[in-house]
Amino acid sequence: MPMNDKFDVIIIGGGASGLFLVSQLPAGVSAAIIESNDRVGKKLLATGNGKCNLTNLDMNIVHYNKPSIVEEFLDKFDAHDTIATFERMGLLTKVTDKRVYPYSECASSVLDVLRRAAEARGTTVFTGRFVNFIESFNDEFTVGGVIKHEDKPNEAFKLMSRNVVLATGSPATFGKNSANLYAAFGHAERAMTPCLAPIRTDKEPIKGLQGVRVKAGVRIGYRYEVGEVLFKDFGVSGIAVFNMSSEIARGRAHVGDMLTIDFMPEYSRAEVEEILHKRVGGAKTVAQALSGTFHSKVQERIMFAAHCSAEDNAVEKISALAAAIKGFKLTIEGLGDASLAQVMSGGLNPREFDSDLMSLKVKGAYAVGEVLDIDGDCGGYNLQWAWSSAKAVATAISKSLL
Repeated sequence: MPMNDKFDVIIIGGGASGLFLVSQLPAGVSAAIIESNDRVGKKLLATGNGKCNLTNLDMNIVHYNKPSIVEEFLDKFDAHDTIATFERMGLLTKVTDKRVYPYSECASSVLDVLRRAAEARGTTVFTGRFVNFIESFNDEFTVGGVIKHEDKPNEAFKLMSRNVVLATGSPATFGKNSANLYAAFGHAERAMTPCLAPIRTDKEPIKGLQGVRVKAGVRIGYRYEVGEVLFKDFGVSGIAVFNMSSEIARGRAHVGDMLTIDFMPEYSRAEVEEILHKRVGGAKTVAQALSGTFHSKVQERIMFAAHCSAEDNAVEKISALAAAIKGFKLTIEGLGDASLAQVMSGGLNPREFDSDLMSLKVKGAYAVGEVLDIDGDCGGYNLQWAWSSAKAVATAISKSLL
C-alpha cells in the first residue's frame, strides 16, 4: 500500500502522555497521533475515579519505583510546572490535601483542554488504528499496521516520520501494552504486572465484608500506610491497599506473605486494651464491648479472628480482641486483574534511553509515560511522570527539528 503521509513526529498512543507531548510541540512541527481506540484519552477519563488527580504538591521521589531516574525529569518539570501549563491551556485547578485536581473534579475537563491544544496546533489524529511494526531506515521511520472496520475488511496503513514516540501505556484498566514494538530495536522489557490494584487474599477471614469501607492502617512487610480499605469478595481494595500492591508488583512481597489491617490506627495496642477495659464494665459480652465502635460485619470478623463468640465474657477476651483489632491478618494470594489496576509495573528499561528519553539504540525513537518501567504511588504521581516525561521528549524533538 502506498504511503499516506509523512510527519516530523508520530506519537503512538493518544493517552495522557501522548496528548500532553503534542500540546508542547511548536506549530511548525508536523505531528500525528495514532490511537487504537475510537477516540483519544479514553483511559484518562477513568483516572482518579473520574476526577483526574493531575499531580501532587508533595512530589517526593520516594513515591516511585526508580526514584533516581524520575528525579532528573522532575527537576526539569515538576508539579508547579504542571499546574502552570494546564492553567495556560485554560484548566482551572484546585488542591485537596496536596492533591491537585481540575476545579470541576471531572477528568473530561482535562481531556477537553488537551484535545483543544492538539487541534490548535494542527495535529493529525488517527483513531481505530493498530500499529503492528516500526521500522527504521536512513534516519526515517515507517509505522505500519491495520485500520479495523466494523462493516468492511481491515485495511493496512503505513506512515512515515523523522521521529517516533511510543506512548502506549499499559494493559491497566482497558489499556494496551505495545512495548514489544521496540523489541525490533533491541530494547529489553520487564513483564508488566498489575500495580495500584486490589490484592487477592484468603477469603474466610473477610467473609461477609463485601462492599464494607473502613479507614485503617495496612501493613505489608516494613511498609505501612493509613487510608481507605474496601473489602471485596476476593480480597481488599481502596487507596491504602492500592499503594501496598506495588510491594508485590515490584517483587518486595510475594504470594503467601501476610497483609495486616489495623482497624484502630490512631491508638497503640495498649490504648486499645485500655479502651476495651473501660467498655466492659458490668461483665459485658464481647458483642456489647465492640458494638458502637465498628461496622457490625467488621465486628463479626474481629471476633472470628480473636477466636471468640458474641456471647463470651469480654473481660476474658480483651487481649485477643486487641490483637485482632490491631493486627487483622490476611494471607496474600496475588494481585487483582489488570482490568482492575490503575497502572502496571514493568515495561521498557529506562536505562536504555538517554536524558531526553531517546533510545540509546536507535536515533529518533523515544518512549514516554507508563510504557517505561516507571511506576508511582496513588496521588497523582503516575500522571506527573506522564507529563514530565512527555515534556522532556517534546523539548528534545523541538530542538532537533527547529
